[in-house]
Amino acid sequence: MRACDECRGTGKKIIDNCKDCGGKGYVRKTTTLTLDIPAGADTGSYIRKVGFGEASKNGGASGDLIVVMRVEPSKIFERSNFDLRVKVPVSVTTAALGGKITIPLIDDTMEYTIPEGTQSGKIFVIRGKGIKSSRGTGDLIVTVIVEIPTKLTREQKKLLEQLEKTSDVKSCAQMKQYRDKMESMYGVDPYKN
Repeated sequence: MRACDECRGTGKKIIDNCKDCGGKGYVRKTTTLTLDIPAGADTGSYIRKVGFGEASKNGGASGDLIVVMRVEPSKIFERSNFDLRVKVPVSVTTAALGGKITIPLIDDTMEYTIPEGTQSGKIFVIRGKGIKSSRGTGDLIVTVIVEIPTKLTREQKKLLEQLEKTSDVKSCAQMKQYRDKMESMYGVDPYKN
């Protein structure tokens, strides 16, 4: 047993086929749509447009069009849900003395003051400056990277040597901790020349 070749199992025979569809019951056409992308959309998010998909073979309602999004990576930010992460390089002087740095936002920039003695890798969280969505707003997570110059002038070298001579290990927590461990295990101060 099989479906009838003439009616294809519908029980109806088309005598004069439509010129547009050729008896299929649907016509293929291209439609241009404008979609509103919701705030906070991420890769894998999708929008469903009811009735804009493929036509039904037996004259039923058309299917749905599902548009799946792929968000291009940012040149500056890393995304973590609705939070944005950014690494901001700063000079040794700014890290040591503190000061204002310019940090990026999604569509603008802002000045942010870092305290004196900021260490490389220090993280600052700026509430409510991440991605806005219908479910809330994320944070901006700023990681400060202290960058050491690769080339110094003679004058700069002299100034750094002076700083080194007048520096006290007690003001550098990690250096003090390392010195104490070296002295207790080996009886050596690694910072004495």
